[in-house]
Amino acid sequence: MVDSNSAYEKLISLLDSNQVKYKLFSHKEALTWEDLAEVQKETGFFGSEMKCMVLKDDDEFIVYVTLQGQRLNFDAIKEVIGASKIRLVTPEELAEYFDAKPGCAYPFGFDTQYDIYVDPRIYEQEWLLFSPVVPTKTVQARGVDLKKVFDSLENKVQEVENFNQ
Repeated sequence: MVDSNSAYEKLISLLDSNQVKYKLFSHKEALTWEDLAEVQKETGFFGSEMKCMVLKDDDEFIVYVTLQGQRLNFDAIKEVIGASKIRLVTPEELAEYFDAKPGCAYPFGFDTQYDIYVDPRIYEQEWLLFSPVVPTKTVQARGVDLKKVFDSLENKVQEVENFNQ
């Protein structure tokens, strides 16, 4: 089982070791986009919100990272990964395998067995906002810097442009 504190520390370590310019904000718990908008006003962080989704194909978990507001094209995902079925994980699966709550899925720092698919548009964003596992913290990082992190991972990382509708 994954420990959220270890995942948090690993995520921050990956940012630091790849010399990512970022800011870490502490705030009250934010598990929905509405909560995040409220704490954003209170703390002053800004940027494009990154959307991290954990999906399950026939047998495996995958992580897809895109921008908030994008809708998934499940048929395109199935075609690219060669699966007959694809779905969002349940809150219980997210807790068991990533020790995260819904709204706090994170883009990296988890087991290397999980493949990551990245919408390359995230790298074009001046500032991105994302959860570092913990619902009381938000990372604000430069999009271009996150490419260095994804390139450094032992996970299989693939850029995809057609996972969104």
